[in-house]
Amino acid sequence: MIAARALAVLALFGIVASGAAADPVADFYKGKQLKVIVGYGPGGGFDAYARLLADHLPKLLPGKPTAIVQHMPGAATVKAASYIYSVPPQDGTVLGIPNHALPLNALLLHETGDGFDPARFNWIGRLDSIDVVGVAWHQAGFRSIADAKTRTLIFGATSSGGTSVMTPVALNALAGTRFKLVQGYKDSSEQYLAMEKGEIQGMGNAIWSQLKRSRPQWIAELMIVPLYQDGYERAPDLADVPTVPELAANDEDRKVLRLLASTSVVGRAFFSGPGVSRDRVAALRAAFMAMTGDAAFRADAERLDIPLHPLAGEELQAMVAELGAYPEALFEHVRRIVKEQGK
Repeated sequence: MIAARALAVLALFGIVASGAAADPVADFYKGKQLKVIVGYGPGGGFDAYARLLADHLPKLLPGKPTAIVQHMPGAATVKAASYIYSVPPQDGTVLGIPNHALPLNALLLHETGDGFDPARFNWIGRLDSIDVVGVAWHQAGFRSIADAKTRTLIFGATSSGGTSVMTPVALNALAGTRFKLVQGYKDSSEQYLAMEKGEIQGMGNAIWSQLKRSRPQWIAELMIVPLYQDGYERAPDLADVPTVPELAANDEDRKVLRLLASTSVVGRAFFSGPGVSRDRVAALRAAFMAMTGDAAFRADAERLDIPLHPLAGEELQAMVAELGAYPEALFEHVRRIVKEQGK
């Protein structure tokens, strides 16, 4: 009788114990603190997205950990990415928000700090895309990308290492456009002013959502003409404007243009280190997507004027893996185009 009772107690204990251990992810995260690392200083867009995530993701993650934001500026987030890749424990407690051009620059320009493979990061999800468009000033007389194939259009640009140069010169080489670049502008605001003053006729890296907020009259009064848009899909309010990859003449050229347009797709994305276990990556991704549909999260984003266009981590992972699988010959082809056309 006693033996039977003992077996019953042990069996009950086993059930309780197995129930307590039924969610090892929750057990791990309980009482832990997440670190969300921003590769820039405080303030600015990357910091805003990181803080929004830190406020809401832990509530939806098993175990409900806490979260803090840390800053590690350096080399356009390469320093922070290198750190996340190899230094902290690979246990799912450290996340980062990289510059949207990080995969492109790592693959094309070998800007990887101490060395990392962007395809080996575990991509958790994206909160917003970067809706970059090439635009012409209304007085320049260009009405579509077709016009830019028959006449020279003078674009403002920043530096040769950015997509404001790389995308237009690639389109010149692969799609027959005739963009002429005036480099050296510090930012978009300088280029906006230069368009108004007639110094340039357009720019290849205007951010559409930023224009809608800061210069809505330009759009309402048709003072700018969108010619192309980065990314892989047309934005709903730019349905008649082709994406950069659509302008390719063949599959090989399309790969080049997809590589350059990837910066818009990456947008404001988050990743963890390459060694995080599958179950914790899955939990982070599930919590991330649940967060993007959460009413409190969306209310905070609206209150803070933070645009949202979420993308699942699995889709980001597949995209970066696609780029990483391109042969070195293709990257060298892009480098030659940028070097020769950008002179």
